[in-house]
Amino acid sequence: MTKAKLLSAIAIGLTLLGVGLITLLDAYLTAADYVSRLNEVDAEYQALSSGLFLLIGIFWMGSVDSVRRSIEPKKMDPWLRFSVIAFAASYLLSMVFPCDAGCPPSGSLNQILHNSVVWLLYAGPFVFAIRMFFIPGMTRLERAISSPLLGIFVVMQLDVLVWQIAPGALQRGYELLFCLLWWQHLARISHSS
Repeated sequence: MTKAKLLSAIAIGLTLLGVGLITLLDAYLTAADYVSRLNEVDAEYQALSSGLFLLIGIFWMGSVDSVRRSIEPKKMDPWLRFSVIAFAASYLLSMVFPCDAGCPPSGSLNQILHNSVVWLLYAGPFVFAIRMFFIPGMTRLERAISSPLLGIFVVMQLDVLVWQIAPGALQRGYELLFCLLWWQHLARISHSS
């Protein structure tokens, strides 16, 4: 489980600190902007963001695979595994299909793919949190993290579709809660192994 924790710590660091650092570097963006704006067409640090998104995807994939291997012969819950892989894939595909300038609701083929496929996969942590409620032995801390994660995802949808006040800030809160939930889940399964 040590390898899984190391890969997870790197994935979490890249997701939280890497995105935060590039946001600080880009004079045109704030924490209220979409995470995808870091990699939008002609973004100031698009190449750096693409590299970061690639690393985020790879390390999340490595984390889930390492956890799966470390608990064998037990099986990792397929919904949890799918959820983390979907989250990783959202970053990988965001790199492949960057959004148009400003990440508008419609636009080029890239924008349409970005808005549909990437956003669908970005629901991975939402699925993870829902699934946690059906796994025996869910801790109070896992419940305390899962509930606001679900709420933030719903509010984030409304913000993207209706208000457009601070979708990036909501994304960062969503990702922070997912990282905390994943780490807590790791702690629980490593303790039970």
